Amino acid sequence: MTTVYGFQVPELEKVDAALDEVETLARSNQATGARFQILPTARPLDLEERLVRRGYSALDQVEVLVYDFHDESGRARLPSFHPPFEISAREAKNDDEYSAFVGLNAPLWDSPEPPEETRRGLEADFQKRVADTGHSGRYVVWKDSTPIGHGGLEVAGPVARFWGSAILPAYRNLGAYGALVLARCEEAVRQGAEIALVTARIGTSGPILKRHGFRVVGPISNFEVRWPHD
Repeated sequence: MTTVYGFQVPELEKVDAALDEVETLARSNQATGARFQILPTARPLDLEERLVRRGYSALDQVEVLVYDFHDESGRARLPSFHPPFEISAREAKNDDEYSAFVGLNAPLWDSPEPPEETRRGLEADFQKRVADTGHSGRYVVWKDSTPIGHGGLEVAGPVARFWGSAILPAYRNLGAYGALVLARCEEAVRQGAEIALVTARIGTSGPILKRHGFRVVGPISNFEVRWPHD
């Protein structure tokens, strides 16, 4: 499944060609379908209607939440997650940890193995980023020695963005998601972030985040299409 964020094509005559290009690229990577996350800033304004005409269906709505790493008095703070001792989350910084991260793509996201050339390129990008910066931005959640979930972190100036967060169904409601959020918050603060932004499903991760100090910024609509395979 290929996910598209922040689609913005204001020139109406170019929209269909841009959508064709997205779908062609996804199919070339053996994706099982495509999913669009539509922000309030998405263009064109009728993007949802255009996707429906192309066979897309609406999914559960998600929302954008923000966490301020300082309270109203200016004191530093972190969300108060307390995962059990057997569950931990840490950034992938070696090949084994990267393999654990990638190995969760299929069960978590219904994502097929990419072509060999793409796989080698992604692995090389990971190794170069760790060598250059000491960070990969990819986190794995572990229950003892078993990888059970993953998520990403990007820090740009004062803003940290959490992406791609998911936990295997058999390990949910054990504190794994909280461990993943907390680990990324701690690293975001070390890198100088002042706030964290995350998208969350209204009925699942959203309530968890709200109970721990995250505030709702706005809604996001999701539209998805799945393609039949021979």
